[in-house]
Amino acid sequence: MRRLRVRAVLLLLAGFGLLLLLVAPSASAHAVVVSSDPTDGSRLAKAPATVTVQFDEAVGLDLGYLRAVDSAGRRVDKGSAVHPGGDGSKISVALVAGLGDGSYLASYRVVSADSHPVAGSIRFVVGNGPLGIGGGPSGTTKVDAAVATVLAIVHWLSFAGVGLVGGSWLIFSVWPSGQRRRAIRRAIWTGWGFAAVGAVGEFLIQGPYAAGGGLSTALRGQLLDATLHVNAGQLLSLRLVLLGVLGAVLTALLADEERRRPTWGTEAAAIVGVGIVVTYAATGHSQSANPRWLAVLVDALHLTAMIVWLGGLAILVIAAFARDRIGDSGTVESVGAELVGSEVVGGELVAAFSPGRTGDSGTVEPISAELVGGELVGGELVGGEPVGGESVGGELVGGEPDQDAADATELAAALPIFSRVALAAVATLAVTGTIQAWREVGTVDAITTTWYGRLVVAKVVLLAVLIGLGYLTRRIVQRRDWANRGGPLRRMRRTLLIEALVGAIVLGVTGVLIAQPPGKVGLAAVRAKPRFTTVAVTPAAQARVEVTPGTHGTVQIQIAITGNVTPIQVSAQASLLARQLGPIPVPLQASGPKIYTASGVNLPSAGNWQISITVRTSAFDATTTTATLHLY
Repeated sequence: MRRLRVRAVLLLLAGFGLLLLLVAPSASAHAVVVSSDPTDGSRLAKAPATVTVQFDEAVGLDLGYLRAVDSAGRRVDKGSAVHPGGDGSKISVALVAGLGDGSYLASYRVVSADSHPVAGSIRFVVGNGPLGIGGGPSGTTKVDAAVATVLAIVHWLSFAGVGLVGGSWLIFSVWPSGQRRRAIRRAIWTGWGFAAVGAVGEFLIQGPYAAGGGLSTALRGQLLDATLHVNAGQLLSLRLVLLGVLGAVLTALLADEERRRPTWGTEAAAIVGVGIVVTYAATGHSQSANPRWLAVLVDALHLTAMIVWLGGLAILVIAAFARDRIGDSGTVESVGAELVGSEVVGGELVAAFSPGRTGDSGTVEPISAELVGGELVGGELVGGEPVGGESVGGELVGGEPDQDAADATELAAALPIFSRVALAAVATLAVTGTIQAWREVGTVDAITTTWYGRLVVAKVVLLAVLIGLGYLTRRIVQRRDWANRGGPLRRMRRTLLIEALVGAIVLGVTGVLIAQPPGKVGLAAVRAKPRFTTVAVTPAAQARVEVTPGTHGTVQIQIAITGNVTPIQVSAQASLLARQLGPIPVPLQASGPKIYTASGVNLPSAGNWQISITVRTSAFDATTTTATLHLY
């Protein structure tokens, strides 16, 4: 029944994690367009020779592009996009000579400094033609849904894997006898495999993610080569090399015979582990932070604290639920096995019975008659040199002290130490997490209006739950004399399991979080979205007013007239009454049927701007209406 409950909880966790990955939002722009030449929506007397876009940070073109097309969709750029003058924050592409009058669209997709894609477009008109091609500044970046889901999964595998491997600090420091447990060894190697698979998966998915492709393009040579030449790909390659070195060191450390274990092994594993942590910390949002070294240091401390706490916790959970371990002789030994509701205290039992299973008479049912040279008869241990004594009330007594008893004593002494280390890790997480939140979220508004802010809140709540559970566990450890009582982990199984499950969810949230733009960048992207409203011109006609971007400064204003009216002229002016600004002329020009556009209008302050529109339908008839839009 207990196993069924554990499996049910694990299935529930898996379902929650899968739901989290499936609903993970697409990443938004992480770099912001500062300016472009020509400017978006501009009207030019003659065609430009190049199109240039400048961002607020360095961007990469290895997995991106900048190309231009005319109104029929024909390419009008020549050559490849470049960083003019070696300036990483600018991208430029040359246009073919002799472009005629018409509308043109320059679209771009680049990779920001934190390895996330940024896409957008610039529109311009040559001559008197209409601005007939849709476009706009960088905003939500399209990422294939399958690619986004797989990326979140491999991120989770990477974090879970490095956490499991890092949790081995517990058995290499304060609980050495734990190295003999087969379940713990298996968990460490499983974590190593997760970390390696996660790194390979991240490397393969980075190309489709940045270039906007699907999963089918993951093995495309061009994308793999481009990934290898960007910072994220190089760090992932380094991580794989370090994982290979760590695997060799762990093989030596976990050797069955102690004489084969190198004395320098733990120090080497720690040094390699630090390098692996840096490959995590040096990617993502820390790349675009200033100063970068401080951001990498904070992220590395944050990840190290997570590994020490949650990794060690995972090892304890595995030890609490494991039934066997590998001894020096390679035989399977019972550890913490229940004998008719009691505990094993000393004695070596080899493949003799099913732990905790009893017959109708209340005695232990033997599965094999052989018991290290003896046999189990009616609950009494008979024969067998490694074990002396008999089973009294289901508890083995009178035997010689063995490694199981030493293991229990050692573990009892290690638990208070782990509790103190976990407390220090929690304090480190709190400090570094606060610094990260202040650096990435930026403003209070970003907490509730961006995915990054919401995920940070979710992570904080989950960590608070973990801290509460850890406090309860610490109280249990402080109250009990583990050295004189058997089965210390058995009494904490439920609390440890819940802690581990919540920790796994925290890693899932983290995997989704790192794919999102920082809160302040996400908020800027949300606020930069066009603002629009519709007002009545006449009972039979309306005017749709749109301002792009939705922030104060230089904007583009477009007015579209709909309904039963044929304007011969449309004029407008803008005012911000709260600041006594305006009226500011809005130089509208026809850009399509009943569509009028003004580019380069300077609205210098945030607030509720009033756009006064006059629609003239004849030499004597004109109607004026006012639209109000809030600009950030």
